[in-house]
Amino acid sequence: MTDTLSAAKLAAEASRGPRYTSYPPATEFAPLDGEAVLRELDLVAALGEATSLYVHIPFCRSLCWYCGCNVVPTRDTNAGAKYVEHLADEASLVGSWLGHAPVTEIALGGGSPNFLSPASLRKLFAALSSRFEIAPDARRSIELDPRTTTSEQLETLAAARFRSLSVGVQDFSEAVQDAIHRHQSTAQTRWLIESARSLGFDDVNVDVVYGLPCQTEASFARTIEAVIDLAPERIALFGYAHLPDKLPHQRLVERAGRVLVGEERAALFLRAMDQLTSAGYVHVGLDHFAKPSSRLARAADAHQITRSFQGYTERRADTVIGLGMSAISSTPRMHWQNHSELGAWQQAVTSATLPVARGVVLDNDDQVRREVIGRLMCDGEVDLYRIGAEHGLNAPSYFASELDRLARLADLARYDRDTQTVHTTTLGRLLVRNVCQVFDRYQRPTASADAEPRFSPTI
Repeated sequence: MTDTLSAAKLAAEASRGPRYTSYPPATEFAPLDGEAVLRELDLVAALGEATSLYVHIPFCRSLCWYCGCNVVPTRDTNAGAKYVEHLADEASLVGSWLGHAPVTEIALGGGSPNFLSPASLRKLFAALSSRFEIAPDARRSIELDPRTTTSEQLETLAAARFRSLSVGVQDFSEAVQDAIHRHQSTAQTRWLIESARSLGFDDVNVDVVYGLPCQTEASFARTIEAVIDLAPERIALFGYAHLPDKLPHQRLVERAGRVLVGEERAALFLRAMDQLTSAGYVHVGLDHFAKPSSRLARAADAHQITRSFQGYTERRADTVIGLGMSAISSTPRMHWQNHSELGAWQQAVTSATLPVARGVVLDNDDQVRREVIGRLMCDGEVDLYRIGAEHGLNAPSYFASELDRLARLADLARYDRDTQTVHTTTLGRLLVRNVCQVFDRYQRPTASADAEPRFSPTI
């Protein structure tokens, strides 16, 4: 694929923009009345909409300096047990409104979910099972840190029918690990993956990050080879989002050297993509690769993947309900996010109040554009005629100004007027976020070159 591309071309066409894990993007969320969320939960229940549960566990034993997640660094093991008590209360509150809406997926993310002891994990699973209608074949996935996961935790997860595992690697180079304050060996990573597989886990994802200080093409190629040798079903190849104005701790990574930009980032990505495709992985979309036999690749072939705050996953539900500090929920009509501060979230749950901090109610235009952007992100193309017919509008007229702008991005996407379909090019598939911005009514030009970046680079 990359023989028609160059790092220089990729870098020249890249910009900054949302990752489109939601539309409208989370940057557009505003204070939201909890009563509106209760009405939405009531509607989800009335319609019997399939639901995915996302549970955010914010704790980590130490802070990785590159991290962009909402985390609470602590070594106080009691914090996890207390947190689960509040999660059970929140689950009870939300579950009373969702009623019998079927839960087809449970995902635990963080932070480090394995911060929770086996006893706390069992208590959490019992709380979810007693408060939600969980389908017997629900997909159960979890993020685990190889440095701190124990055999007993894996056995607890396997007993609770977890079969999907995501493992953060980022980079195996010692120099890069020094720079990001995360030291993790290949042996630790291999132990976790092999131990999980022996207990029945059959869907493993590994996260890798490019654009970090001290990375070189040679060193990153060695990391990719080591990851391929681990044989995960999926690999997420993320570009590092360096936003120190929003995340001050990220300035610490600069102690080791420059954060890579432009052509340097693009060169790392293209070489890694060549390695992965040569090893038999298929490019599912944007930054995700999968074995052809994996569930994710098969779902992509069937146009049954979705893009959410968890990245690309097989489409199990159109509604995601987030539990825990900073967790984001999404339905076809609304997004909302819990309080991002632990104290505020706990206080709301203790008072039997939904811990909603902000969100957005989607109007008709949002819903149309959400579908357009979602299909571009997942399929690399979108049938505007079909979307227009479903929403009762004339797509060429409705998107006239967008299609004019799209015509100026001929290297990235093309519009077929006969079929009313937008197709991304080989280059555009990698820079699909650029194409999506054409249809994003919320994107505004930056007023000043010195303004704080709102988004990460699109490569």
